[in-house]
Amino acid sequence: MDIYNANIVQSIIEALPCCVLIVDIKGNITNYNKLAKGLYLRYFNEGENNNVVKIFNHPSITIITYHNDFKENNASNRNILEGFEFKNLIIRQEFKGEVSIFSINSMLLMNEDVVKGSLISFSSITNEYIENQRIIKERESFIGLSTELKAKCNIIEILRGREKKHLIYLKDVINNISEGIMVLDKNSKFDFCNKAVHHIFDIKDEKDFDFNEMVKRFLCEHLTIEDFQFENYIKDALKDGKYIKNLIMKITDRKSNIVKYIEFSSEAIRDENKAVLYTIITVKDITEIKKHEMFIEDQTNFIKDLVENVDIPMAVLNYPSLKVRVANKNFEVFTRYILNDKKEVPIVNNYWNHIFQNVEEDSIAKALEFCGRIGKEYTCSPYCIKDCYDKDRFYKIKFIPYKFADGDIKGICIYASDITEEINHSMELENVTKLKDEFFTVISHELRTPLSIIYSSLQLAYNVYPKEIGPNIDKTLSRIEQNCSRLLKLVNNILDISKAEAGFILLDELNFDIVVLTEYIVTSINHYARSKNIELIFDTSKEEQMVTMDKEKYEKILLNLLSNAIKFTPEGNKIIVELVFISGDMYLRVRDTGIGIPEDKIDFIFDRFSQVNSSLSRRAEGTGIGLSLVKRLVEIMGGTIKVKSKVDEGSEFTIMFPKNIIEIKEEKRYTVIGENIEDKISTEFSDIV
Repeated sequence: MDIYNANIVQSIIEALPCCVLIVDIKGNITNYNKLAKGLYLRYFNEGENNNVVKIFNHPSITIITYHNDFKENNASNRNILEGFEFKNLIIRQEFKGEVSIFSINSMLLMNEDVVKGSLISFSSITNEYIENQRIIKERESFIGLSTELKAKCNIIEILRGREKKHLIYLKDVINNISEGIMVLDKNSKFDFCNKAVHHIFDIKDEKDFDFNEMVKRFLCEHLTIEDFQFENYIKDALKDGKYIKNLIMKITDRKSNIVKYIEFSSEAIRDENKAVLYTIITVKDITEIKKHEMFIEDQTNFIKDLVENVDIPMAVLNYPSLKVRVANKNFEVFTRYILNDKKEVPIVNNYWNHIFQNVEEDSIAKALEFCGRIGKEYTCSPYCIKDCYDKDRFYKIKFIPYKFADGDIKGICIYASDITEEINHSMELENVTKLKDEFFTVISHELRTPLSIIYSSLQLAYNVYPKEIGPNIDKTLSRIEQNCSRLLKLVNNILDISKAEAGFILLDELNFDIVVLTEYIVTSINHYARSKNIELIFDTSKEEQMVTMDKEKYEKILLNLLSNAIKFTPEGNKIIVELVFISGDMYLRVRDTGIGIPEDKIDFIFDRFSQVNSSLSRRAEGTGIGLSLVKRLVEIMGGTIKVKSKVDEGSEFTIMFPKNIIEIKEEKRYTVIGENIEDKISTEFSDIV
């Protein structure tokens, strides 16, 4: 039978339950069954010989899945039946708004191994395809949800791991903080506590820990409330979930009698119905803090008592507000004296400016400002006020800044010393000193005339009656002359120092060679040094130097220093006189190797009538006026004097006259060594035995 007979082929494809097209090797449609007629007529006219490629290239057709060898872009350019088959090619057809899905399969038609054409079947799988797509989407959605769930589970595991670590860390932190933490359940049973609780309450075994038993173990006392029952108080608080904050108690262990101070706080954790679930209790050991506070309080009370009972007015002010923080009764009395008010004035917690707002005298206000701003101690003395008897009282008021550790001034301490007796005594001493000076001045004037007469008579006796004076009379007259000279020296020194203190000494400046004058004076007194077996040396940095200064006063200064040096230098030692010029300044040094001056006496040797009182020094006669006069003359002439000394090693006096004082002034007259220098030397050295 010829299977390729058209009738037979048509009968066969009609029997097939799907749309069937028969195409030749060029793709032209030769047959189609009734089921395919509707499909065919959508793209071709009845009886028209059309190519199947037109169907695949039609705009309404979309190929959903491609066969490996079937490509839309080249389907119209090749003989699709030439050795070519495909299965389950899925296409999408949209016709008049209706969408259909077809599965296309092709089968080659062979005759004696020669391809004659192809049978192409179109099976509608719209419902199956839609269901399959739904299943695919659900599967994809399920896979997505599964992936997301797995990711979330992984995240939860990570978070649980982190939470566990954080909980462990938090537990370690809670266990190691110094503040005790306890958690009680709604039945007040222990749930958790940290190590600090064990330490504070001396708990050895956590298993034996019971909060109620712990409360009974300790005697709890409130610091301010008497008959405080902590056991009942805490039971009520736990039952009602009462909030307790910073309750400070003194607890005593009934077993060991150890006393501690704790700060107790509690707070309830409630559910949505406001019922208590847990109670968190914190306890803090503040024993050291409390002991320190009590110590500070004791010290403060002690200081307040001390300030209150001290005999002098005392107060402490805040700075810069000048609010009076502490003041004793004496200060309140002192304040009333300043205000000239017999009524009590509120001082403590009052402001200084408000207290003294009507006081015109502002020296205290200036002192406070200076002390606070500069930060240095300030003394206001003497400060005169009228007491309750309208008598003058004198005070020395000291203002001392109080600095904190950061250096800021936060307070000023004020205390006043009553120096009325000292002031009165000082005034009496001044009057006595004034009377004494006047007395010495008068006596000196009165003595000078008879001394001059005695001295002149002695000179006359030696000049007129030299042959009649025998050895014994000569010895007596020499003693009279020597003591006259000593008295004359004393009188002259007293008069000179009185003039200096009164400001009556005037300078008579002359131009002269100071090197020549100094060397002449040293040479002239050398026989006094030799009489005590003392070597007297003069040295100078220049052979000559003209200066302008008061020549007579310079002679008196030098003679005083040399007389002192010879008097207090033991036999066999030496005295060195140096005249040195450095950068125009002149230095006169008189250095001896004598008995020296004790260190605690150096500051007093220039005081009038002061003398080092030792067994070695008292063998030399003197009044202690010479060095005082020397210092005053040097200062009047514009110079300075310094002394260095060691006991048993000697002393060195250094006088310095600056260049601008001694430089030559042409308008001054010139002079030479006077003839009366010998008389001055004789008078000055009259007490050298």
